[in-house]
Amino acid sequence: MIESLRVAHRRAFVMLALVLPAILLIGLGSRRSRTDAGARTADIPATANAVRESGNLWQSHTIHTTLCRRSDRSQEINVVLQSAEGLNEPDLLLYWAANAPEGNVLPEEARLVGAFKTGKAFLIPLNEKRSGYLVLFSSAHKSVFDTARVEKLP
Repeated sequence: MIESLRVAHRRAFVMLALVLPAILLIGLGSRRSRTDAGARTADIPATANAVRESGNLWQSHTIHTTLCRRSDRSQEINVVLQSAEGLNEPDLLLYWAANAPEGNVLPEEARLVGAFKTGKAFLIPLNEKRSGYLVLFSSAHKSVFDTARVEKLP
């Protein structure tokens, strides 16, 4: 009985030695690359006019921020964020808040704008003051990654 179990274990380990590296290589090959092909070009509509651009709006990171308005929808403001370096924080979400976050906690009135992606245009849900804070929040770490103060928009 012991001999038959040894033969079965030997065959199982030989099979695993062949299958596991193949699974690993297939998984590595199917991953999306970290830099998207369209990351350098923003998806701003052709009818958009830049309202404000800044490279030093964020507190801790260098993220080029472009606020733009479409000519056919003058009340809507879009924001495009293009990070100079790769942000290595998992699951970054972009929020819009009227008040600054305190510590690593989002304000109660913060509204989700979308999942952060370099070069993607996000529609900002403006309030009557037309000013507030853009907040990058890491949902994996449950902490505020960075904030940017947006002064009164026209």
